[in-house]
Amino acid sequence: MFSQTVEYALRAMALLATNPSEPHSVDQIATATKVPPAYLSKVLQNLARKDLVSSRRGVQGGFLLCRPPDQITILDV
Repeated sequence: MFSQTVEYALRAMALLATNPSEPHSVDQIATATKVPPAYLSKVLQNLARKDLVSSRRGVQGGFLLCRPPDQITILDV
Protein backbone atom coordinates (compact mmCIF):
# COMPACT_ATOMS: atom_id res chain seq x y z
CA MET A 1 0.00 0.00 0.00
CA PHE A 2 1.32 3.43 -0.96
CA SER A 3 0.95 6.65 0.97
CA GLN A 4 -1.24 9.38 -0.49
CA THR A 5 1.86 11.38 -1.43
CA VAL A 6 3.42 8.46 -3.30
CA GLU A 7 0.15 7.78 -5.10
CA TYR A 8 -0.06 11.42 -6.21
CA ALA A 9 3.58 11.34 -7.33
CA LEU A 10 2.98 8.18 -9.36
CA ARG A 11 -0.11 9.70 -11.00
CA ALA A 12 1.85 12.81 -11.96
CA MET A 13 4.81 10.81 -13.28
CA ALA A 14 2.50 8.58 -15.33
CA LEU A 15 0.87 11.62 -16.90
CA LEU A 16 4.22 13.23 -17.69
CA ALA A 17 5.40 9.95 -19.23
CA THR A 18 2.52 9.92 -21.73
CA ASN A 19 4.06 12.85 -23.60
CA PRO A 20 7.57 13.40 -22.20
CA SER A 21 8.54 16.19 -24.61
CA GLU A 22 5.59 18.45 -23.74
CA PRO A 23 5.63 20.47 -20.52
CA HIS A 24 2.53 20.26 -18.32
CA SER A 25 1.45 22.92 -15.85
CA VAL A 26 0.47 22.07 -12.29
CA ASP A 27 -3.15 22.87 -13.14
CA GLN A 28 -3.12 20.54 -16.16
CA ILE A 29 -1.61 17.72 -14.13
CA ALA A 30 -3.96 18.32 -11.20
CA THR A 31 -7.03 18.24 -13.42
CA ALA A 32 -5.97 15.11 -15.29
CA THR A 33 -4.92 13.20 -12.17
CA LYS A 34 -7.61 14.52 -9.79
CA VAL A 35 -5.02 15.73 -7.28
CA PRO A 36 -5.41 19.01 -5.35
CA PRO A 37 -3.16 21.60 -7.09
CA ALA A 38 -1.56 22.96 -3.91
CA TYR A 39 -0.61 19.48 -2.72
CA LEU A 40 0.54 18.48 -6.19
CA SER A 41 2.83 21.49 -6.33
CA LYS A 42 4.64 20.27 -3.21
CA VAL A 43 4.86 16.74 -4.59
CA LEU A 44 6.36 18.04 -7.84
CA GLN A 45 8.88 20.12 -5.89
CA ASN A 46 10.01 16.95 -4.11
CA LEU A 47 10.30 15.10 -7.42
CA ALA A 48 12.37 18.00 -8.79
CA ARG A 49 14.74 17.80 -5.81
CA LYS A 50 15.29 14.13 -6.65
CA ASP A 51 16.02 15.04 -10.31
CA LEU A 52 13.02 13.13 -11.61
CA VAL A 53 11.27 16.17 -13.07
CA SER A 54 12.39 19.63 -14.12
CA SER A 55 10.37 22.78 -14.42
CA ARG A 56 10.31 25.66 -16.86
CA ARG A 57 8.83 29.04 -16.16
CA GLY A 58 6.81 31.14 -18.53
CA VAL A 59 4.01 30.75 -21.01
CA GLN A 60 5.48 27.60 -22.54
CA GLY A 61 6.57 26.35 -19.14
CA GLY A 62 5.59 23.43 -17.00
CA PHE A 63 7.00 20.18 -15.70
CA LEU A 64 8.94 17.62 -17.74
CA LEU A 65 10.61 14.32 -16.93
CA CYS A 66 14.38 14.56 -16.52
CA ARG A 67 14.94 11.10 -18.01
CA PRO A 68 13.15 8.96 -20.58
CA PRO A 69 10.12 7.23 -19.02
CA ASP A 70 11.58 3.77 -19.55
CA GLN A 71 14.53 4.69 -17.31
CA ILE A 72 12.37 5.66 -14.30
CA THR A 73 11.13 3.00 -11.89
CA ILE A 74 8.55 3.05 -9.12
CA LEU A 75 11.41 2.79 -6.66
CA ASP A 76 12.84 6.05 -8.04
CA VAL A 77 9.58 7.78 -7.24
